Amino acid sequence: MPKPGSARFARGSQLDFVRHWEDLPDGEWLENDEHGVHWYQTTDGQHWYSTDDGYRLWVDDDASSNEESEQTTSLTGPEEGYDMEPEEDAASGPVPRLGSGTSLISIGLALFVLAWTALITMPVANRTLERMISDTPVIAPEIDQAMIEALELHQTFNTLTLILAAVAIVIGFLSLIKKMPWWAVLASQISLVATLLYTSKLGISAEQTRWDACDPQVYACYQLEPVSLLTVHSLYPTAMASLAVLFLLNGSMKSWATFDAQEEPAPAGQIQLFSKYTPKLEGFPAIVGLLMALAVASFTHFFAIPATQENIDTFGGSLTPQGELFQSIQGFNELVVSAAALVMIVSLLTLMKRLPWWVLPASILPLITLELITIGENQFSGWIAFEQDAFYTGTCSMVAIVIIGVSAFRTMTDHDWEEDDDDFDVYDSSSGKNHFDFYDDEEEDSEWRSKVKTGVMACALLLAGIGGFFTIQFVLGDEDGPAFQIRDANGILSEGSDDELVVIDMLDKTNAYSEETLRVSLQINEQETVDCTWKSNGQCTFVYLELFEDRRLTAMESILISEGGTDWCSESPEETCEVTVQITHIRSEEDEDMQVSVSEIDLGSYALRAS
Repeated sequence: MPKPGSARFARGSQLDFVRHWEDLPDGEWLENDEHGVHWYQTTDGQHWYSTDDGYRLWVDDDASSNEESEQTTSLTGPEEGYDMEPEEDAASGPVPRLGSGTSLISIGLALFVLAWTALITMPVANRTLERMISDTPVIAPEIDQAMIEALELHQTFNTLTLILAAVAIVIGFLSLIKKMPWWAVLASQISLVATLLYTSKLGISAEQTRWDACDPQVYACYQLEPVSLLTVHSLYPTAMASLAVLFLLNGSMKSWATFDAQEEPAPAGQIQLFSKYTPKLEGFPAIVGLLMALAVASFTHFFAIPATQENIDTFGGSLTPQGELFQSIQGFNELVVSAAALVMIVSLLTLMKRLPWWVLPASILPLITLELITIGENQFSGWIAFEQDAFYTGTCSMVAIVIIGVSAFRTMTDHDWEEDDDDFDVYDSSSGKNHFDFYDDEEEDSEWRSKVKTGVMACALLLAGIGGFFTIQFVLGDEDGPAFQIRDANGILSEGSDDELVVIDMLDKTNAYSEETLRVSLQINEQETVDCTWKSNGQCTFVYLELFEDRRLTAMESILISEGGTDWCSESPEETCEVTVQITHIRSEEDEDMQVSVSEIDLGSYALRAS
């Protein structure tokens, strides 16, 4: 056993002296040496010896020189040949990080998607499902069932959207505190947009499935609501997120392309975002918050609340089911006014520099939440989001919080945090080394990354343009299709003046036309165009071949056009009979001043050679 006088204290150890033997680590006592010193061995091989005032850790003299070196990482045991713990790999060098502004935009976008999906999209779909699966069919059992199955899948992906939005929020916060690489936020947002796109497609498909399931020979399909993208609420956050992804992509590529691996990291100071030393907002965001709150409170109090009360009175008060639903909306309208009044007070205090920067944005978030809930509660009326009063106030509030958020971010970036560090007695503890580099030649590295950034952004814009083109084609595909088709009447042309010429079949299931509003014009062999009359004598006549005898032309019904006393076509082989039919819908409207306006809608021109 070595003599205690030849040992030294273990420097840098978290525990190298204890006063009582009860405080020693787990181990066992050894025999006393010739000097009467008590020795104790711990379970990890370390040795302790007794002194006049307690017990100290024993370290071999040879370990002293090792601890002086830069590579010493552990204590050496007293026994010869004691193996040292392997040195851990050096920490990886700095990597590109996303800017704080881009991270905040990602968080705000994910919060918007989360709120919109949870408070609007899913409640509306649930309410539609409840109507479809009720005991009384909405339209017909087979049509309802087709839409139920499609809506259930739509709801599944709405739930997945909520999960991905929550993940994007977490990744955004981690990126804000520099715990995520530059590509993490972009990857989370792209996955969220992809899910939103597919969810919107499912919503459109649900409407289209119901529409396709309607048989015009059995049902009057024009009475159904036509398929419209405006009724798919998940499409709104999809459009917003798709535009935001392009901005996030640019910010992510900029962070990577402009990253300097040779630049030493900035000292890590204590940034007190929520302490008494936090910076105050300037006057501009406070005025924006005040004007927004005034606009929301005024619009809700003087317009939305009276309109809702009128609906309550129309449906017989709050005791009726419909009136009770409007009464719940009225309660949320009153809460919106109260929340807007609170934002006014907070804005005034912010303008007076009495509140820290985060209080004003925090006060607006409950207001936006109430407005989104109001939109969701009002869906039973059949109005889409754009048609509701709360949509305008909600849009105003969201625009205001974006402006205030940008102003708050600029306030934080312009604030002198080094002065706060002096107040908190913060010292520079950064001593890391750089190990991140693409090339030895810095100019070549920058040129290479700039080319990659340019290429990626060009591809992203190209894909966005192509995606927008196909989206427009998909949306307008059914509307661009012909509303009618023309075919031969299968009659035998003669020298007479009463031959049946052509049949016009209606393909559009969204409309129904009466004979009073439909004008049929006939042109033979590019001669002068004449107007055909309904069943009466004239140069040409037309009648409806109806499935439903209601004198209204709907899908799968037809118009039979005949000669009306004029021999337009004959069976002479030397003559041709090129029949062109022009169909126009004429609609008359009368305003409050008893003025009648007539509008004409061209339903297409159809040509055929009759035989």
